[in-house]
Amino acid sequence: MQMLCPPLDLLVRNARLLLCAVCGCLLSVAAAQAANTAAPSALTVLQKSVVEWVAKEQSLSPELVTLAPLDPRMQVRSCDKPLVMDLPFGSLEKLRVRCAQPVWQIYVRASVPARLASKAVPLAPAGQPLGNALSDGKTQSTPEKRKVLVATMPLFKGQVLNESHVRVAEVDAQGMTGHVLEQVSQIMHAEVVRDVRSDAPLRSQDIRPVVLVKRGQMVLISVGQNQGFQISARVEALQDGRFGDQIKLKNRESGRILTGQVRGPNLVDGL
Repeated sequence: MQMLCPPLDLLVRNARLLLCAVCGCLLSVAAAQAANTAAPSALTVLQKSVVEWVAKEQSLSPELVTLAPLDPRMQVRSCDKPLVMDLPFGSLEKLRVRCAQPVWQIYVRASVPARLASKAVPLAPAGQPLGNALSDGKTQSTPEKRKVLVATMPLFKGQVLNESHVRVAEVDAQGMTGHVLEQVSQIMHAEVVRDVRSDAPLRSQDIRPVVLVKRGQMVLISVGQNQGFQISARVEALQDGRFGDQIKLKNRESGRILTGQVRGPNLVDGL
């Protein structure tokens, strides 16, 4: 009896189809594995960095640090450099997170259990060296003198501050309460929330970020600075904004809604 064998070209074609199917399966598996090992989101990196920073500065376990949810309208961008955290106003209620590349900053609110916060290392404003308040169970001696910011003139509630309103002076540290400011940069884009007499040290609770953009105002938005070009346009602010805040804006001509970060009086960087 004569056996009929399939043509050689048919066998080759079937083999190729089988090989393609196997390769497709392998690529699908590889893609799934890559998705499972994808890099964490920018928001996750920010939250993890803040928790670790607060835990380290307060000598606490990271599990005891709580972050308040960010505004859902806020967009967190990836940072090519390590994030930098500080306390420009000496309080976890206004913790600043900064990125050097691309340049941006966000304020977040952190908290620790009250019963542990009293035992933790005291918080220091931005620029102030953080030393352990306790060493081997003994309180460190308080320095006799300390360089701090003092008012050069009487300051009144609601007054917006600049360099001329303060100076660095060496004062007696004994009896000094609150988180006293030490650098001029700490009062920029800030206003006084209570009257301060001349030559009195300025504390973090004496100031707050000033509103630089008001809802309904026309502001200047700029984009492209980090790409080697700059485009500017006038848009309407849909929210009030303090320095560093992300706010919504509207292009009146196109009706398009934009997001920007407040950089100065009526000045916004596009995101």
